[in-house]
Amino acid sequence: MTMSFPPTQLVRFRREAKKLGREASIPHSEALDRVAVKNGFANWSLLAKHSNSAEVLASRARTPQPESPRSIRYYLHGDIRETDPSQCYCARCDVFWPHDHLLPVSHHADGKDGERFLRDLASWNALTRDERGLNFRPQAAPNILSALATAARDAREAARSPFHRWLDHQRRRNDPVGDLASDILRDAAFPIGLATRRELEEHLDICGSHVKKALRQAWREFKGGDRLAWTRADALAAELKISREEAQELVDVEPIELTGHSGDGAYGYEFDFSRHASPKLGATLMRKHRSLTLRVGPWFYDGIEGSEFSR
Repeated sequence: MTMSFPPTQLVRFRREAKKLGREASIPHSEALDRVAVKNGFANWSLLAKHSNSAEVLASRARTPQPESPRSIRYYLHGDIRETDPSQCYCARCDVFWPHDHLLPVSHHADGKDGERFLRDLASWNALTRDERGLNFRPQAAPNILSALATAARDAREAARSPFHRWLDHQRRRNDPVGDLASDILRDAAFPIGLATRRELEEHLDICGSHVKKALRQAWREFKGGDRLAWTRADALAAELKISREEAQELVDVEPIELTGHSGDGAYGYEFDFSRHASPKLGATLMRKHRSLTLRVGPWFYDGIEGSEFSR
């Protein structure tokens, strides 16, 4: 049966074998084997081998092992400090402050703290494990802004009109509707509850005609579900504030190019509807515009399908 012993015992075994060799007048190698047999090994070689293995293990246990890299606690805007719950992290200052730095009245007067937390949280959640590296943040990390920011976000989402939500899916389009969607969604002051075309047109009344044109195209697509081609009738309807059916009477009017004294390029176009508008439509145009002519800029033909006019 193999017996275990500490590696330092090997020194004492050697001394014992030396003494035995002198007393029994036998070779030192034989004395070593006798000591090995006495301690449960067939010979000295096996005893020494066992001692060396144990010594290696003991040496590893005594040798300090390199520490694993330590994780780093990552804090989002408003996260409460783990080592001092009376403080919270302000990402805008990049320092820990007492809670009243952010609540009930924020030190930052722009009211953007909740938005900053939600934006930082979304960015953190989008990171992969490799991208986070040694950084970690508990799933339910306490944050003094979380409840209010989430409630404000939910309230705003509930207040959005269906049209405003529809714009979310149009903002990447490379056309006037995409530009309109991007501008509206970036405008924090835009009244997100406007739910009718009339309300939207009244709000955008101070904007240029190209914005109104894009709005009418967007509204038509929103109601119909399909992206439709923008025609000259649509453009005229947007400029004259008449229906598309009424504008259809005027689509055959060829505009006059307005050029400078040098004659290089058109800076606009002029339409004369006097020969094409019906008496009823003519009266409508005179009532709304006091004229049967219309001048537009070179952008008028932007996006019109099949237009031979260049921008």
